[in-house]
Amino acid sequence: MISGIFENCIGLKDIEATLKYWTEFGYREVNRGQLSAEQAGLLYGHASDLTSLRLQNGNSSDHGLVRLLSWKQPRNQGLGHTLPVVNGSRWFASLVQDIYVLADAFNDDKANGGDWIYSEPVRAIEFTGNLGVGLYNRFVGVREMFVISSQTRQAFFQRYNYNRPGYGTIDPSSPLLVSEGTHSSMIISDHSLSSFYVEVFGLVPFESNPNRSGYEKPSTRLTLMLDEGQEFYVSGFASPKTYVGLFQVYSPLYPTPDKREYSQPGSLGLSLFTYQVDDITAFHQRITASAATKVSPILPNEFGEPSFGLVAPDGMYWIIVGQTQ
Repeated sequence: MISGIFENCIGLKDIEATLKYWTEFGYREVNRGQLSAEQAGLLYGHASDLTSLRLQNGNSSDHGLVRLLSWKQPRNQGLGHTLPVVNGSRWFASLVQDIYVLADAFNDDKANGGDWIYSEPVRAIEFTGNLGVGLYNRFVGVREMFVISSQTRQAFFQRYNYNRPGYGTIDPSSPLLVSEGTHSSMIISDHSLSSFYVEVFGLVPFESNPNRSGYEKPSTRLTLMLDEGQEFYVSGFASPKTYVGLFQVYSPLYPTPDKREYSQPGSLGLSLFTYQVDDITAFHQRITASAATKVSPILPNEFGEPSFGLVAPDGMYWIIVGQTQ
């Protein structure tokens, strides 16, 4: 059985500066470990000495964590300020209590030298929401925004006039009142390859898969920074045992640069997602028999957990972590 997205993994230059950033979002260090260049090469496909930190938001220990990867010799500078919708792009989303508090913080930081690209909060309909037409027929949906820097790619959303208990938990100790990662997304060029995540990973597809969206939807246009005519397919996938830690796959219906090399282990910035499984030996056998490539042996990761790496048919790298008691 596979979890929701377990960790969003970020290559970094400066551990202390990066820890300071994530502390503002309510994350704290819960584990730290190291691998030699040889060990990292076997597991991650990038041979460099590695120090990793696992960060947890509140009590969310089974999904939506952050793993910080400090490479002695990074592979490359990562996606940097690349806009969201290019082949290989990754990001993850979190619930916030007040999105304007967050937007003001990024606005103020940018005005004083901060290196950010972001969209302003915009209203969006989720599920069977209501556009809102007045005082007695109010908006039901979310406001959302997207933030990009050299070391992070994050989406944030605030709910209005509805709730989804358990889907995003904001710990009161979080300075900016931000939840764990609720869902993670990536861009691939061939949407048919997303079937791998159902047939091999064992994820459950949304009934609506795939959806077509893009520029014609105002909230999507602004949040994902799209140009006129840019449309895509998007599909969502959940773990069989939880609806938190969702995974979304986008495929542009127009040519985009191939940036997969810049969102792989060893790259700076958001460069990897991980899953947990309860039987890693059986899951490894399943992956080995599939169309996945570069499947590593099961090895101890930097935290001493059984893990292995693989490249999915869409060219994206994954790490699978065995659950330990």
